[in-house]
Amino acid sequence: MKIQNSYAPSFGAKYLNNCFIGKLDESTNKYNQVPSSFIQIDPKNKNDIEALANVAKYWRNSKFSTNIYYAACAIRNESKYYKNNKIFALTSQLSDFDRLDDSKILGIVNVNELEPKHFFGEHIEVHPDIVYSVIPEYKGVGTALDKSLKQFCNKMSIFPLKLKSVRDFVKRNGYIEHPSNTNLFVWYRDLFER
Repeated sequence: MKIQNSYAPSFGAKYLNNCFIGKLDESTNKYNQVPSSFIQIDPKNKNDIEALANVAKYWRNSKFSTNIYYAACAIRNESKYYKNNKIFALTSQLSDFDRLDDSKILGIVNVNELEPKHFFGEHIEVHPDIVYSVIPEYKGVGTALDKSLKQFCNKMSIFPLKLKSVRDFVKRNGYIEHPSNTNLFVWYRDLFER
């Protein structure tokens, strides 16, 4: 007798790499470099979806967390419109990614892989408490998200918000507007980096 097992367990977020960000030392008012984890969200994992739902629910003044949560749900539901989408996060959690702690998520990003190694950045968001704080607990979260994501592609295209701070961030991280005056910014991996 042959028994077929069609159950495929979902283990949760996948650890991809560590990156260092600044964390405020309140005793000295200086930022120390601490590790954080860059992970890929598993939309088929109940805990990952719940963590994103909580991020969407509790990140006050968020611009994109709800969109990213909905994208994860569409990926989970195998929507043909999201079949090439991926969700990534930067978290201060350093282990046990099968039980993702939403309170430790520092930033999230949704990309669409247009072709192999070419990502289109749909949405990127750093926790609003970090962005809008006069003295944030963490620094460099957006850059860490961007640098980590670039390790998995050769080209990244984005249409950033037309805010000076966002455009400055994009340019500082190596994106160029191409063609001019279109608000399309592109980053290419230097082929000689390898």
